Amino acid sequence: MSVFLRVLLVAMVAALLTPPALPASAAVAAPAGMYRFVVAIGGLKTSSRENWVRLATYSLTADGKAYDSHFHWTQRTRVNRGYTGVSGAGCGVRACEVQTAGGFQAGSFPKKLNGTYTMTGSVLRITWDGNGWEEWTVSEPLPGQLAKLTYRGSSFGATHGYGYGSNATWSTRASMAQLAAFDHGKLKHNYHLWKTDAGTPYLDEGAGKPFWTLSWQRCSSGRCLGSRNPSTDYYLSTANATSTDRRDTIWHWRRALADARGETCYTGNSHVKPMLQIIDSAGGFHGWVAVEASLNQSSPSEGTSADDIGVFEISEF
Repeated sequence: MSVFLRVLLVAMVAALLTPPALPASAAVAAPAGMYRFVVAIGGLKTSSRENWVRLATYSLTADGKAYDSHFHWTQRTRVNRGYTGVSGAGCGVRACEVQTAGGFQAGSFPKKLNGTYTMTGSVLRITWDGNGWEEWTVSEPLPGQLAKLTYRGSSFGATHGYGYGSNATWSTRASMAQLAAFDHGKLKHNYHLWKTDAGTPYLDEGAGKPFWTLSWQRCSSGRCLGSRNPSTDYYLSTANATSTDRRDTIWHWRRALADARGETCYTGNSHVKPMLQIIDSAGGFHGWVAVEASLNQSSPSEGTSADDIGVFEISEF
């Protein structure tokens, strides 16, 4: 074989093995240059008793693809609280195993969506295959480090949401030691929560109020913080005893309710609040996006009237 033919053959084989470059038109600008987002989104209406919430990670790619992994809770499905395997001992609260919304303690995110995204000015639009679209306004509380998503609307019944994104890996998180040392007075609490008053539904909503002025103590396990006020025990822990991702959870309940049932650790309708840490591209911690999924498990006569369900953020921005 001539040298020319050998060179030609090598070039043909290389061309077959090398994936084609994306055309310029296929490249999509990521929201503020960020590709990994933590998102809390939900459909909350006072006229409904089928409200739902979703806590998700969105992974975007440079060619306009979007991938969602999420947990989902709804009033349509009764889900009891689950145990995290994390002990709240040695941190100023009753030594109880921390509870969370049922399923959140699982090893991985159980639900998936695939789709595409586009950016038009500051508006991010994600279209999920077979599941409609959602839109967010993108801003940069920390230019080059962190993007914020402000909810605009959707085609699938969502009404409220919070989101933040960076390029930090999904395994980058703040430790419990870092959370204990963080200045919680810097964090704000913005929320939309479906509740009832004497059986009548309403939305408990607020914005910009300081949050977690409580003094947190590290638990013996190293995976939990505890805090106590005159009536209530608060626990903040990882989602389970082994996870190293962004998942945290808050569990709180009034001690008098446990005492009335003859319990040390409350097994009734406690508050369970799954959360995902907000981490910037440099690894800095800035709070959480979160949902409350406190579905009634101990008051059969009240049904959904004993549910608390909603979305919130605890963040600096």
